[in-house]
Amino acid sequence: MRILYNGVDIYNDVSLNYAVHEMNAEKQADTLVLRFNDPRGVWSKWNPQPGDKIAFEHEAAKTGAMFIHQMRPENGLYTVRAMSMPISGKVKRSKSWAAVHFFQLGTEIAGRHGLTLKVYGVTDQVYPYMAQTNETDFAFFSRLCSLEGCQMVIYDGSLIVYNEAYIEQQTAVGELQIGEAGVFNYNDATDLAYGSAEITSGSVSGSFTDPNATTDKVLRPTVPIRVNNAAEAARFAKGLLREANKNGQTGSFSEALMTGYAAVSIMSLRTMKASAWDGKIFLTKVRHDYVANKSTLHFRRVILEGY
Repeated sequence: MRILYNGVDIYNDVSLNYAVHEMNAEKQADTLVLRFNDPRGVWSKWNPQPGDKIAFEHEAAKTGAMFIHQMRPENGLYTVRAMSMPISGKVKRSKSWAAVHFFQLGTEIAGRHGLTLKVYGVTDQVYPYMAQTNETDFAFFSRLCSLEGCQMVIYDGSLIVYNEAYIEQQTAVGELQIGEAGVFNYNDATDLAYGSAEITSGSVSGSFTDPNATTDKVLRPTVPIRVNNAAEAARFAKGLLREANKNGQTGSFSEALMTGYAAVSIMSLRTMKASAWDGKIFLTKVRHDYVANKSTLHFRRVILEGY
């Protein structure tokens, strides 16, 4: 194992009591929580500061550069909580843009927080008008990503944006075998799926229908979504429908530490006693507990076609 604190490996100088890394495919930044035995108050003497960089590595697993958000000394212990998101990401802002491109927004937001934008399978849309109103940069951009059928993650100094349908079309990078020794569960909520989505903003409206819909349920956003034209409304409706339907079949699996797995990975699922669930899956969250020697993988089946 290695613990890199501001670039220096301190693993041999500390006594690790707890180490959990959680990777998320969307909506939430990755987190790293480390707790150390610290009866002599060594960590307090080191005086770590919010924004300091820390990284954890073990075998194939690497957290990448994380930013310390919280420190807590207590009763001979010292806990460090870090996130892949820089601490500047907590600041709320308001701003508007005219004739702005999607990549331009991403580059601007990434640069403001010392990150580099990387995109995978994403179309560079243009918006006649776009507004951010009293929300953090990453909350604003994540919401826009979802409307475009994309998601964003922050990893090792990069703001990564990927098109979900593009990733789902990739060949599985490996096989996830669930045997009798693993602890797993499945959930099927496809009966709650929508057949179409519709967005109306003033006199402008647009819709999108699942080409394989088996229901006529229409999804309409509960919070108004501003659109500039009918084409944008239809595109956002498509993203909205994907967001609502993609988690129709989900599951989780826990076993001894599996360091070769990470979120935003396409795997081929194979089970011994539930073969109906076999097929392509997308890893939505991966939790590695290095002290307890346990990994938990959360996934959704790739079930959407045409959007």
